[in-house]
Amino acid sequence: MELKFNFAKITQSRLMGSMGMIIDSTDENGDNIKQYFLLDSEGLGLCDYVKLINPSEKKAYMEEERLMGGLGSDRIEISEEEAKFLIQHFGSRNIRYGKELAGEVEDYIDIINDFKSDLNIYDLYPKICKEVKEEIEFVNYMVMRLVAWDREALTYYSESEEIGSMHITNINGALLKTDVTSRGNGKYVVETIYEDNDGYYFCKVALSIEKNEKGFKLNSMVVSESEPMYDFEVFDEISKEEFVDIYTVEDGEEFVEKFYEDNPFVLRSDMDEDAVFFTRFNFNNDHVKQKSYVINNDIKAIYYYLDGMFFVGTYSERDRDYINGLLKVNYKGLEYQDSMFFEQNALYDFVESGNDDFYDFLDEE
Repeated sequence: MELKFNFAKITQSRLMGSMGMIIDSTDENGDNIKQYFLLDSEGLGLCDYVKLINPSEKKAYMEEERLMGGLGSDRIEISEEEAKFLIQHFGSRNIRYGKELAGEVEDYIDIINDFKSDLNIYDLYPKICKEVKEEIEFVNYMVMRLVAWDREALTYYSESEEIGSMHITNINGALLKTDVTSRGNGKYVVETIYEDNDGYYFCKVALSIEKNEKGFKLNSMVVSESEPMYDFEVFDEISKEEFVDIYTVEDGEEFVEKFYEDNPFVLRSDMDEDAVFFTRFNFNNDHVKQKSYVINNDIKAIYYYLDGMFFVGTYSERDRDYINGLLKVNYKGLEYQDSMFFEQNALYDFVESGNDDFYDFLDEE
């Protein structure tokens, strides 16, 4: 069925690895069609797809926030050609690497197979990548792209196939922490902790960068030999102080659905029949600008519902007061029980443990 294109928009989050894209169209019957795509630059390709037909304003908003709200990025309009090119570019990765395409594949498979365009992916970089204004932010992004084995991004920012081919991981790894030191004149040394498919590692990355009329450019990159790290060493490096507030809930199922409806930008993970975990990210990626980048500094709060109990984990007194204040005002069935302070993360470990009693879990630690 032919669709009349109305508009498309995408998050400028390519440098973080993933982008959310929405295409709004009208079909031959006059129905409004909204298509939501999650595009992953680190090996997954086109990894999520949802189509809504004549959705209510509320439903459309919830789906957009689910897709885009956690990516910490501005959303910009792109053309029909650009949107279709991105579907083809990322969908072709799935096919090339034998990864399953997402959702109702028949909705977009013809675009992947037959769409013709003179665009290449680098034509879109000024749109899909945020403008980087600070040197340390650029350095952290480049180390992140190195760890993610992101040939495309490294090639674009270095204008060098040789630098683009560099990697230190066996897979698309995850950057966990950096400590950036400036040596002057655009030269930096970065102490780097990352996760690969076979464990955790530390290395040093030396970079030389410059700024020209197009923005920052990566001139060179040298990497030291990687050293393995133990899990507990990594945990000590990336963990942070945590406040945990505990409530009881009158009607758990009703509360969870209303909470998610009110906060569609959180990442929801249904753990089992009576447990749901939510992650609330910051609405920007300013943590990448810090001399010490830590992966979980983009998390504003975590929430865990378990069998009539609701746990709230926050990482500053300001966020704790704000988030818990909102909860107490907006949810009448929520009754405060207890609060605790931990020098290192505790709530996520409780979720991972599978234990059904927080106090028993603490006693075991």
